[in-house]
Amino acid sequence: MKIYEKSRLAPISHWTHAFDKFGYDDGDGNVETPLIAKALGQHGYLVKYSRWSPHNTIIYSIVKDDVEFMPQENSEFVIGYDDPRNYLSSKILKILSDI
Repeated sequence: MKIYEKSRLAPISHWTHAFDKFGYDDGDGNVETPLIAKALGQHGYLVKYSRWSPHNTIIYSIVKDDVEFMPQENSEFVIGYDDPRNYLSSKILKILSDI
């Protein structure tokens, strides 16, 4: 099921920009992080995001059923730098690939 079926609310850039410190032209482009968060929210995930000043607005927390799906301190992955396809769950990746 596509969440934003060819509407003006559909993200134009690849969803991975919402997890990249330098995504959306380092935050100077069309930042679509809120759209990505909304898509996950429609599937019951609580998503937190913030501007990494002076860079991009990135997702830093995704929680469902008291489980955090984003890397935490002392993880082998670093939020904002590592490819989210390497650490997000297959369910989340499926949702994001359907946007």
